[in-house]
This record gives sequence, structure tokens and C-alpha cells, in this order.
Amino acid sequence: MIPKRGNSDDECEDSYFVIPTDFLNKQCFGPVVAVISDGASESMFARAWSGMIAWRAARRAYRVPETLTGSGTSFRHFFTQLVSRWESWVAGYIEQRVIDGRPLQWYEEAKLASGAFATLLAVRLDYGNAQRVREGKADGFWHAAALGDSCVFQVRENQILSRFPINSSAGFGITPNLLGSNANPELVCQRTVFFKGTFRHGDEFFLMTDALAAWFLSNVENTPSSELKESLDQLRGFSRTANRSTFESWLWSLMASGALRNDDITFMHICTSG
Repeated sequence: MIPKRGNSDDECEDSYFVIPTDFLNKQCFGPVVAVISDGASESMFARAWSGMIAWRAARRAYRVPETLTGSGTSFRHFFTQLVSRWESWVAGYIEQRVIDGRPLQWYEEAKLASGAFATLLAVRLDYGNAQRVREGKADGFWHAAALGDSCVFQVRENQILSRFPINSSAGFGITPNLLGSNANPELVCQRTVFFKGTFRHGDEFFLMTDALAAWFLSNVENTPSSELKESLDQLRGFSRTANRSTFESWLWSLMASGALRNDDITFMHICTSG
């Protein structure tokens, strides 16, 4: 995660969570769940809300795969539990402010009452059984759920196979759907979109919050397929933790040129074993 230019790491309102927690930069042949959430700056506690979304969505999707299939009531149950935990967190925060002699001011109460907002993108990868592998079919399956404009891209041999939930750079707007802490559960379920796909050994998944995803799709649309590898190689290199400073400098240069909107950036790269 990289904060918007001019902000510190503590001011970044994006969050992510991965299960297994030691998965990054290591091999894993069991289920993998990755979640990113982009907190809306105009809401109070955007960072705390996005953090709770990422952590609880990842745990839920890992334990209950049906959460990301869109079937039954599993996703609705996740959301109602999430809101319940959030209400407890807010109550604890308000109480602590009173104990500290700093009760909420009227303008804070008004903002708190409007709720907290963030995007949700949750992805789960599962390897298929040995029989399907022997038959030359899919090596694995993946599911995703999204509300908002954080995106995942499936890449095979430097070609984009899947784009979810937004297909083109024109699909990004200034008022995306968001997961609100005060939202009606039925409305949340209606607005959440789900995806099911397959993958082969060696496929890659690139997860991005909206600003980087918009830049990436624009790049894909305006770059010959033969040259797309260069952009993908750049992102692959930046995905390594040791390259954070280089990634930050690269992002800021794009922002300075106007090619990338100044925003918090979260980027995750998952490569299935080849």
C-alpha cells in the first residue's frame, strides 16, 4: 500500500488482508484468499472500516467459500456480522473518548451518523482435484465478490483473460458503489457482483484499487498486445516488498504527469505455481 502523495502511511485509508498470512512471496497449494478495501475519505473512520472489511471478509471467505459465490444467504450473513462488529467498535471508541475527557463534538457526531464507506474486492483461489488435472481441464477455480471499483485482472502468458468488476477505463466514475456501515443488507447484496472462473498453473492475478486499475486498463486499451508485457513486467517487479520505494517513485511520476490520479494505491500480485 502506498498513500496518496503528501500523506503519511498512517493516513492511508486502503487496507488488505491475505490468508494464509505468510502467503506473500511464498508458495501455497491450498486455498488462498486476498481482499483489498479502499476507504472513502469523506467518511469518518474510513481506514478503520476498510481494515475491518478486509480482515473479516478474508476470514469469512476462507472458512465459508460460498460467501463469494453469490448463492444462498452466506454473503448477507457476512455483511450483517460485519455491521454488528462495527457498531461494537464505534461504541467502544465513543466510550473511550468520554473516558479521555474528549467527548465527540457535534460535527463528529453528524459525520459518524452518516456511516463509514469503503470498496470491497475479495478473491479466493482453489486448486482443482487430480482427476481434472489429468483430464487436461482447469487446474483450479477462483471466485470473487466486489462492491465498488477495486479490480482484479487474470493474466495468462501476458494476455488479460478476465477483468472484474470493471471492464474498461471508461467504467470508472466519481461515485462508485460502496459498502456502507449503515447500508441496507438487501441493497448491499443487490449491488455486490460475483465472478466465477478457472485458472491454469502459471496464471497470474493482479489486484488493484481504483486509481491504479484505471491507469492499467487505459494502458491495456492503448498499448499493442505485443508491448503489454513491458507494463506487466513492471508491475511484477513492483510487487516485491523490497521494491516499495521504487514503486512509490514510479507512482508519483505518473501522478505528476497526470496519467494517474493522486490517491491511495494498493496493489497485489498472485502467481499460481507454474
